[in-house]
Amino acid sequence: MKKMIPCAICLALCGCSETRVIDLQNDKEVSTMQNVMELEYRDWTDTAETMTKSMLDSGVFKQKTKPVIAIGNIVNDTAQRFDTDILTKKIRTTILKSGSAQIATNFSGEDTVSNAVRNVRNNDEYDQSTVAGKGNLIAPNMSLSGKMLQRNMKLKSGWFSSNDTRVEYYLQMTLTDLKTGLSVWEDEKPIIKEGDHAPTW
Repeated sequence: MKKMIPCAICLALCGCSETRVIDLQNDKEVSTMQNVMELEYRDWTDTAETMTKSMLDSGVFKQKTKPVIAIGNIVNDTAQRFDTDILTKKIRTTILKSGSAQIATNFSGEDTVSNAVRNVRNNDEYDQSTVAGKGNLIAPNMSLSGKMLQRNMKLKSGWFSSNDTRVEYYLQMTLTDLKTGLSVWEDEKPIIKEGDHAPTW
């Protein structure tokens, strides 16, 4: 009988576990999401908003005639594996919606169609009047690059050593004028978390 009690408790606990779907359009539901030590939706959203606002408020786009941005290398130097497009896509979308600048997708490696279309020039199978002609692509005059860093620190509290860790994430971004090679905007956004199960290398 004693052996059955732990099994019953285990089954009861497993039965209580359930999946919760978060409605990201509902601010109340988002605010009640469990906190995690990894970078997650709220971190990306807040960081993207902060960085984009900083960029737009700097007035750098007003100083350039028809600013066109190429998304450069965004280095992930953290213990987590994620695609940095999670962040840059949010920044790009906000910039485009603001009407302050345009994005040159053919320089980011994501637009393979532009070159593929131009490779069918002089191909008799295609109506050449529908094929993009030479001299139409717009080259970028600015580039956005950055780096996400992570720093872990063990915490101690009271008489006993705590297992908690402080994880400091830093997103550093730079906007460069491609004509001069000079940085025209830079900013850094820290994200600080404390708890256990910190991401480690």
